Amino acid sequence: MSGQVSENDLGIVLLQAMLAAKNIRPQRDRLVQLRRRLEQLSLSPGDDHADRIKKLARDLFDVYFIGIEYGARVLATCLKLAVQHGARFAVNLAFTAMPDEQLHDALLAQRLPARPTTQAEAFSRVEMTLNCVKVIQDHHIPRCIEHLVGERPPTVFAIYSGQAKTDSSDKAPTAVATAVDLDKARDYLDRAITLADLAVKHIDLAVAVISRFMDPKKVASHAEYTDKRAYISEKGPYPSD
Repeated sequence: MSGQVSENDLGIVLLQAMLAAKNIRPQRDRLVQLRRRLEQLSLSPGDDHADRIKKLARDLFDVYFIGIEYGARVLATCLKLAVQHGARFAVNLAFTAMPDEQLHDALLAQRLPARPTTQAEAFSRVEMTLNCVKVIQDHHIPRCIEHLVGERPPTVFAIYSGQAKTDSSDKAPTAVATAVDLDKARDYLDRAITLADLAVKHIDLAVAVISRFMDPKKVASHAEYTDKRAYISEKGPYPSD
């Protein structure tokens, strides 16, 4: 059928969707756990308050750079493979031009079929998952860290490209300090968790629908494989403390 991926090709697409689902959920859970720590910091500063804030920011950076980055790449691969093998689905091009703050609200307001039944609807859910994850990664978590320590972390692209290395020359740009504000940090973390919850729902639905187009034994085999192979992070689903 035109616009559908054949069962033979759908396996690799489902594999990527399952890997993403099993990565994103624990990242959402880590963010929830880190929010509890931020709440505790706000209620009981203590003598080691500054050190605890820095530790929280480092753990958030792990979610940002080590954990959820993997999920974003797998989601992009899932969509790329689907299109290469003949998938056709409606892409919301308006999302690509929206500022991050506006995109957050648009993603929450987006109306998709409550019970997707077609491959196209399932792939639209994968696309929505990727949009949610990218806003979390590119905006919410960096802004949260910025309000915790007064400086925004480098982007994933800058780190991979080497542009995040310290430039000690006289031409190095001067970083603009941001006032530490735990309330604002908490607001950005709340927004990240809201989108992470939405991302989990979208990708779970996508996996369920795509699975219906495959032999149940193959689906079970993929589930078992991804249980062992899905990347969470070197530190497991939660920070160490």
